[in-house]
Amino acid sequence: MKVGLDALTLKAVSLDPLELLELTRAHSLEGLHFSSSLLKGRDDAYIETLAAEAEAQGLFLELAGAGVNPGRSGRSITETVEEWKPLFALAKKLNAPILNTCFGLLKERTFSAPTLAEQIELTIQVLRELSLLAADHDVMITMELHVDLTSLELVHIIEAVDSAHVRVNLDTANALGLLEDPVDAARVLAPYVHTTHFKDTCIYPTAEGYNWLGGAPLGRGLVDLPEVVEILYRANPNVHLNIEDSGGFIPIPMYDEAFLKSFTDLTPERMARFVRHLWRGEQQVRAGLHPRPEESREIDWAAVIPARLQYNVDYARRLRDETVARVGDAKRNES
Repeated sequence: MKVGLDALTLKAVSLDPLELLELTRAHSLEGLHFSSSLLKGRDDAYIETLAAEAEAQGLFLELAGAGVNPGRSGRSITETVEEWKPLFALAKKLNAPILNTCFGLLKERTFSAPTLAEQIELTIQVLRELSLLAADHDVMITMELHVDLTSLELVHIIEAVDSAHVRVNLDTANALGLLEDPVDAARVLAPYVHTTHFKDTCIYPTAEGYNWLGGAPLGRGLVDLPEVVEILYRANPNVHLNIEDSGGFIPIPMYDEAFLKSFTDLTPERMARFVRHLWRGEQQVRAGLHPRPEESREIDWAAVIPARLQYNVDYARRLRDETVARVGDAKRNES
């Protein structure tokens, strides 16, 4: 279990991949997850240098690829697959075993045409085709839990594609954006998780539903990160914890009828656990641990997020080490 950096954390700082790699090393991290778009216009020499630097420093690389939901982009299945083809060769050049993607964001859930079910079916068809290319290049496509699908919906997609080359990137905080407990989501997805966006967050009620924060210092939000990490480690000891942090917030329209009707797997028990998070989040905000929207807009997130990166690194590494030691000791005692 290695601790890396999701470069989205530093999107406001405008670093190129080599600079991001140097920052990763400077913070004693073990790898870098970044968007393939940062390599647009880069020549082969730059890519070769990046790969060589990562290998020399013992750092893993992961790439974020293109979208896979034609219902979101308006492209055909064929066009969507074609956009992906150069990414597999790029991943091989960089020795990056993972290409990450996602379904969309919460707005896709309320599309009338194509419907959510139709978008899911289109996505499955795209991923089936991409899985063949991924197998040819020995690359893994990971579908991120991205405030777009519930954990059960994502599992449905993974199982329908039925390929060892299509798995899951668990964003540890995103379940709270879709009325779901993060620990529940981790348990459901753990058998399929090959990498993560390691993130904490807070939610709290509003007149329209609730606000979901883009990030929080690790261990200071609502996500039970120790429990999540243990679940993931027991399922896959080689999973990566890629730190993601961000400012701002997304309003979630919890009282919107179309939004609520999009959930076919919502149970009273799940809703009760979620409401408890809302209550806890409101207490945290009242205590001044997280900003409300009017406060968030006044914060210089481009300065705040990098400033708390080392805190997040120390937290993630310590939690990883404690989990590995505790679970390892327990397994030795069992044997």
